[in-house]
Amino acid sequence: MQEYRELQQDRDELIRQRKKELRAKVPGFARLDDDFVDRGRQSLISALSDGGKKPDFRALTEDVLRQEKELLRQYGYPEDYLEPPYSCPDCRDTGYVDGEPCHCFRKRAIDIVFRDEPVMKRMMTDSFDDFDVTNYPDDRVDRTGVTARQWAARALTASHGFVDTFGSSVRNIVFYGSAGSGKTFLSSCIAGSLLRTGKTVLYLSASRLFDVMADHSFRRGEASDDVGYSSIFSSDLLIIDDLGTEIPNAFTSLSLFNVISSRGTDEKPVIISTNLDLKEIRDRYTERIYSRLLEQYNFYHLFGFDGRYENGLKDLKPAKKNGGN
Repeated sequence: MQEYRELQQDRDELIRQRKKELRAKVPGFARLDDDFVDRGRQSLISALSDGGKKPDFRALTEDVLRQEKELLRQYGYPEDYLEPPYSCPDCRDTGYVDGEPCHCFRKRAIDIVFRDEPVMKRMMTDSFDDFDVTNYPDDRVDRTGVTARQWAARALTASHGFVDTFGSSVRNIVFYGSAGSGKTFLSSCIAGSLLRTGKTVLYLSASRLFDVMADHSFRRGEASDDVGYSSIFSSDLLIIDDLGTEIPNAFTSLSLFNVISSRGTDEKPVIISTNLDLKEIRDRYTERIYSRLLEQYNFYHLFGFDGRYENGLKDLKPAKKNGGN
């Protein structure tokens, strides 16, 4: 809210500076501006002496604005010179629309709360152009008989489709397979693409996700991370990275079901990446979670390539051929 107050103050200051300029450069503007203040004051005095009748400030304002715009046109200024644009026209830099947090507010809140999450820092730099399906072998197949390269191509196509149709259809994705095979990279590319269109994206490791939920559940009434918790359910897209690395217990299973069930009901998509295979997912989590995933999620198997090893880096970006990064 402090940031929104600063935005409003900056805009007010810009309007003051522009008025000062117009008063100095545009003949008649100062008189019109002063007359508006005097007429407003007189209308208020008249209303108070007339038993509290509400003055018609709207008509007065419209009349003065019309005269101002005529002067601005006459002296070569744009009509909206004294109406600079808001950073967010939907909430007019207040953070709220009809009493509810604006999309810009929710996005900024997520940025502030989770700014130190490593994967949140890389989402704006990863690009689909850097995902090279030819890095994946065409002679290795999984139990379905599909090659690693075919799966990589399917995953890339699905990722593009997820972005292109976001908001018009609900798609959930599970990227599963070996470490370093590009699961996090594709998730990050999707997240960055949606962030650039103004969507709110929350990207958390499974361990961090369950930490936030435990903090909310067991420290209720204390200083729990309410913004972080609510973002898990309200963000336009939730990405859960490295599912299966958390300590398994009844709470994590219940929390995971709560998340995928609640977001499914609200038609808010989820992307999950995991090193677990399908059997391990079924064995680790409850049958109802596994069934829900099979019913509502599309699975893409990435294997046969380790981008971290190929790059000599500790990330999951698939290496370019010809020595590129």
